[in-house]
Amino acid sequence: MNTIIFFLILLELIYVGWSDIKNKKISNYWIFVNVGLSLVFYSFLPDPYLLSWGILLFPACFIVMGFLLFLLKIMGAGDSKFLASLFLVIPTEFHFIFFEKLIQATLFTGLILLTVKIFKQRNMIKAYLINRHWSGMRDLMKSNFSYAPVVVISWLLVGFDIWK
Repeated sequence: MNTIIFFLILLELIYVGWSDIKNKKISNYWIFVNVGLSLVFYSFLPDPYLLSWGILLFPACFIVMGFLLFLLKIMGAGDSKFLASLFLVIPTEFHFIFFEKLIQATLFTGLILLTVKIFKQRNMIKAYLINRHWSGMRDLMKSNFSYAPVVVISWLLVGFDIWK
């Protein structure tokens, strides 16, 4: 992958990640930026950006899965739309590796956050379990963390994998 493309995507992800932490929201503006960038890349960089139906596989999956995760209140709507548009900017040959790193980073981050939450709330969790207060337990375990920084970590892992 072209180093400039990698760092351009990384800069965008860092900014979006910082914005997501700050505002707890990813602007739809970034979806338009990614679609515009992908049009430019596919028009002027035919080597890493080969036009085929395969470029739409991961974006379509993220729209569908993101909608389901949004309905279950697991993922924000902006996260799934942003990820779908981000896959348009990433060269197709790196889609699977980025998806793999995204799953790894999500699981790792989720386990850390869950462990910290359990440790901090252990007395409350114990009380809820003893009293069988399941709705309180459910509310206590809900998490509303910014997902864009996990995407940044995933992209950095892709870079480490490519250039090792």
